[in-house]
Amino acid sequence: MLGIPPLLIVLYVALALIVGFLGRKRAAGFSGNFVLSLLVTPIIMGLVIMLGTPRRECPPAKTE
Repeated sequence: MLGIPPLLIVLYVALALIVGFLGRKRAAGFSGNFVLSLLVTPIIMGLVIMLGTPRRECPPAKTE
């Protein structure tokens, strides 16, 4: 085994889930931010989400 305590792994994944939830309205969405936070680190991705701008909402299409 790698010698990493299981509680540390659970904490890491939980933080990645929180970052994914916070980034759900960003360009990458929940799943993109979740995967990126697993690959990079949840702390770095959390900073990126806080410093980034939210996704713009498209105006509704005009119907005539």
